[in-house]
Amino acid sequence: MSAKTTIKDTVIAYAVLADASNACDAVDEVVVAADSWKSATDLMRACGYRKVPKRPARNTIDHSAVQAAFAMPGTVFRKRFGSNAPWVPNSHGEQE
Repeated sequence: MSAKTTIKDTVIAYAVLADASNACDAVDEVVVAADSWKSATDLMRACGYRKVPKRPARNTIDHSAVQAAFAMPGTVFRKRFGSNAPWVPNSHGEQE
């Protein structure tokens, strides 16, 4: 599942992705604000997420995800899929 919305000149990208641990239950909701879908997905990949979609499947993103991403553009936020936990920063796009 993936989604994209645009606020002014900022793209908010959202996806449900498997993390680099390769554990069968290691699935995160991921959101990031960037200047384009490609930049956003590159940031997700730099954080170790696999199978990042090339195109968004829809254009609606949960309000809390948009708020988190828009507060710190360029920072990838995550939370465990389906949890009610708050969004937490994953990285600023640096590769580890």
